[in-house]
Amino acid sequence: MKKFTASAITLLATLTLAGCSSSSEDVATIGDNGSVSKEEFYEAMKSSVGENTLQRLILTEVLENEVGKNDYKSQAEAEVLATMESVGGQETFLGLIQQMGFATQEEYTSQIHLNLLMDDALRDRTSFTDEEVQAYYDTYEPNITASHILVEDEDLAKDLIKQINEGADFAELAAENSTDGTAQNGGSLGSFGKGQMVAEFEEAAFALEEGEMSQTPVKTEHGYHIILVTEKPEKGTFEEEEENVKELMINEKLSDSAYLDEVMTTIMKDADINIKDADLKNAMDAFLGETEEVEESTEEDAATEESATEESATEESAETESAETESAE
Repeated sequence: MKKFTASAITLLATLTLAGCSSSSEDVATIGDNGSVSKEEFYEAMKSSVGENTLQRLILTEVLENEVGKNDYKSQAEAEVLATMESVGGQETFLGLIQQMGFATQEEYTSQIHLNLLMDDALRDRTSFTDEEVQAYYDTYEPNITASHILVEDEDLAKDLIKQINEGADFAELAAENSTDGTAQNGGSLGSFGKGQMVAEFEEAAFALEEGEMSQTPVKTEHGYHIILVTEKPEKGTFEEEEENVKELMINEKLSDSAYLDEVMTTIMKDADINIKDADLKNAMDAFLGETEEVEESTEEDAATEESATEESATEESAETESAETESAE
């Protein structure tokens, strides 16, 4: 069975099936003799995009009820407009979202709306014990801010380190030599925490003090790095860091697809979904199918066990009868 993940929801329909019930009314007429009825339209839409559309509608309805009063639809619309402006207008925006698999602006907005609802619902159902939070805090290190220069040649990296130690400007050398996209920002990587960089880079960066630069090139799968740590905050007390630690823990949970599957399945099962249209009965299998499979498996196991028991009883009866016959002889 195909399982659900947060990134796997597809919004392939631009028209909603809701409200398109069987009726003699026409949605279109062609001349004096031709027409397309609501029933014909419904059946055609159902066969092409019915399950995906129904899944989206059910997910949205269930999560709206789960979350309660909210303003996520307006937030989604505002986010889409802001994105559109940032990329240079509607035409460019539509081109970008079509590359992502969305046919219209409305589809993309619906996806953002659904993501906001999902995030809220999942957060509300995610909690940690005091012991779990304390254990996470014990190993937690605050984010650091760093820059780097990435080159392909180790000798070049060593030469750049020498130049910087002799007074050359790190940002200028990064702009001139770095082979990745950070070159245009003087090598700035911004703020990052544990688990966000490749292991070799992370180990070297977190070992440096604030204002310190690596004195030997750090080799990773991407090449040779020269790392400069510009900010390295001190770890606060548990009370000072508790909320930040909890947020990090939740974000880690929400990046775990298996956990998302588990919680979303629970939410959908709790909603008691009953799909009336037999042709669309599989629309929510990504959430509800597992139960059916487990039940079917349980029934099969029970039947197998019952059959084995009956066979065993028959064999025992036959053996007893044979023994009695031999005894009588």
